Amino acid sequence: MRERYRYGTQRKTASMVEHRLAKLAAAATFVLLVIGGTVNPTGSSLACPEPTLVCHGQLFPPMVGGVLYEHGHRLAAMTVGLLQIALTVLLLRRGELRRLAWILLGLVIAQGALGAITVGYKLPWFVSTGHLLLGMSYFAALIYTAFRTRPAPRRDEQVRELALHARRLDELGGARRWIAIACGAVFVQLLIGALVRHLGAAMVCLGIPSCTRGGDWWPDAWVQDLQMIHRGFGAAVAVVTTAAAIAVFRRARSWPALRLLALTAPVLVTAQVVLGAYTVLTMRAVPLAVGHFAGAAGLWALWMSAWLMTRRRAAVAAAHTLPELPAMRLVQA
Repeated sequence: MRERYRYGTQRKTASMVEHRLAKLAAAATFVLLVIGGTVNPTGSSLACPEPTLVCHGQLFPPMVGGVLYEHGHRLAAMTVGLLQIALTVLLLRRGELRRLAWILLGLVIAQGALGAITVGYKLPWFVSTGHLLLGMSYFAALIYTAFRTRPAPRRDEQVRELALHARRLDELGGARRWIAIACGAVFVQLLIGALVRHLGAAMVCLGIPSCTRGGDWWPDAWVQDLQMIHRGFGAAVAVVTTAAAIAVFRRARSWPALRLLALTAPVLVTAQVVLGAYTVLTMRAVPLAVGHFAGAAGLWALWMSAWLMTRRRAAVAAAHTLPELPAMRLVQA
């Protein structure tokens, strides 16, 4: 009996450690994305010429000028990499999460490789764009991991919790499709924004809301058209986010956490629009440009969290139940 109890307690403790480490890695990745968002607006992308872990031949060079942003980004990336290695080791101990462990490790290795290629080949736009989108994908994968590793409730609470979740899903109904649409719209906008950033189209339109200050909406230059597409699709994302938030808030009457996300979404997307406009009006002031980028990452995390929060839990519950069986038998005994 004592061995079974000890085994069950150890498994529950291990699950909590995995869950907390996944959340820590996700938070660190958000910080890494924000730090990375400072590199381009400050013109620091090539402040460290080596496509390796060092900068000007040093692992810890004087952190001044562009080196502060570029090598600071690298040091933050190293920290996330170490967190991911630790998380992978923990996840590999659970058979049902081994595939996820290798996927996460592969994503972070690929992200580091793309970062090195970006510097080594002097910022090719398609590699830089892929680097940004893969970073957002890895961020989403960590959010999924945090949801996936939540400790299972006790046996006597599990049925009640699953029943409550099923009832909430029934109440939500078709509003979950709006969450999927919002996730897709935000990711497309991330792609367009990445193209704007890495094709040099960030400041080709100085008018608000038109492209030029003289009132032209669609000038001849294709980079100006790209900037206007980014603005137009940003307005579409704002509409989709607001519609999705209203639909979710109205249907999720017994789901406080989901309603909080729905209330936050319109505020966040409004801030995004305002920050985008003022970024242009201030000739891309760095704090505003970074805030605009951070808001995009935050909106992506919000809708991904809403999507994962509202998925069916039967498979998750089953996956968490098996490791808890010895402890459950002790409770039953």
